[in-house]
Amino acid sequence: MRETKHVISNGIAFSEKKDLEMLRKEAANGWIVKRFKKMGYEFEKGNPEDVIFSIDIRELEEEELDEYIELFETAGWTHIFSHYDMHLFKALPGTKPIYTDKESKVGKIERLQKSVGPAAAISSCAMVGSYIIQEIASGTLSNVFRVVFFISVVIAVPMIMTFLATMYHSIKNKYVNK
Repeated sequence: MRETKHVISNGIAFSEKKDLEMLRKEAANGWIVKRFKKMGYEFEKGNPEDVIFSIDIRELEEEELDEYIELFETAGWTHIFSHYDMHLFKALPGTKPIYTDKESKVGKIERLQKSVGPAAAISSCAMVGSYIIQEIASGTLSNVFRVVFFISVVIAVPMIMTFLATMYHSIKNKYVNK
């Protein structure tokens, strides 16, 4: 049986660079990333590798995935896994980065924002709605919506923070990093 470990992600919207550096360090120590699982990365023990990593955010139809991966492999990037709209690649140091210009970086952030935005909006509405119902209801109904409210807070707060982080990075890349 292969030795495995799990490392929690810092959050792609918050610190993608930190995650990519951590993946590189783990690979150098012989921990090879295999998949994204439970808000983090799952590693298997293997041979140490000197590689760099890059994440792309792109919504693809299943029939588009092979062509998409082939495009990156032609540029020297090896596909490791895809998790929903997030695709992780690795390459040898010195390989041309996937994102080299401001427009492509902004596009990547906007694609992430597009996927997180609706979840943040829905979870926020659920949080506000359950709070209002809890406040105006009484008895058992109030208690049920109090529980719903606390659950929705646990879901909504990270979603809102992620959405705000994507907005921050989008504005920073559009206007500050000229």
